[in-house]
Amino acid sequence: MASPMFFLMPQWQGSPSSRAMQLAEGAALLREDLPTASLREVSVPLEAGDAMGTPVARLSSLVRAREAARTAIEPALVDGRAPIIVGGDCVSSLPGIEAAARSVDRLAVLWFDAHADLQHPSTSPTGAASGMTLRHALGDGSPDLVAAPAVSPEHVTLVGARAIDPEEDAELRRLGITTLRVGPEATGEDALRAAILERIAGANGVYIHIDLDVLDPAAFGSVHAPVPFGMTVAQLTGAIRAAVAEVPLVGAAICEFAPADGRMAAEDLPTVLRTLAALTSGTAARPDAAGSA
Repeated sequence: MASPMFFLMPQWQGSPSSRAMQLAEGAALLREDLPTASLREVSVPLEAGDAMGTPVARLSSLVRAREAARTAIEPALVDGRAPIIVGGDCVSSLPGIEAAARSVDRLAVLWFDAHADLQHPSTSPTGAASGMTLRHALGDGSPDLVAAPAVSPEHVTLVGARAIDPEEDAELRRLGITTLRVGPEATGEDALRAAILERIAGANGVYIHIDLDVLDPAAFGSVHAPVPFGMTVAQLTGAIRAAVAEVPLVGAAICEFAPADGRMAAEDLPTVLRTLAALTSGTAARPDAAGSA
């Protein structure tokens, strides 16, 4: 695969947490460990922003940040480099998934997340856009955030979700999205890898979204909304490595790194770097242009 390009995007405005600014602090830590020659920084507004008359909180800043990311990513696409977005809330994944959907004609999406991210603006209990990210990637929700092009639900696999509200569960069923519900003891690493490979078979590119809350809190604590019974680090990195060895990585995002203090940052930063290493470990050749095999 072509070497990836990293995009540091310290976006916090999509988070519902009162400690959302910790995402910017996490991004600053990641900056020190990313290769300077392959790193670009995405300008994110400093202000919270406003809802622009919609149910989506802080929408104006989210729109500005996404446009900045789209502009920053374009040269990487021209060079055939997979954009990997790091350092923000889940909404930071949207410009990457849009770029991936344009780059190949058979895109598989692996969505590693403790939550389904399928809330709709009209029914969201918080108005926070992070909980709507997959909904927008699928082409539904606020017109200002809907992905263009949208991804197809039959090509999406939700991995590790275990905090799904009733409205999201109904949407999963309506769309027929495949879910792989795994935890420390629920699914062995070999079985998980096999299931992942079955789901991406036939694709000529894979996009991988990783909300770090997919990990079990015992393995990783630097997130705003830890959910018990999550994946182990070995399960996550093993699944990613298997996927990118089989199908070219055409984009990814690692979201929600929000260490509460220096001790937690020191404990959890190596796990984020292991996850990045897994994403960049692939040997599958990337297509040179959309529609190529």
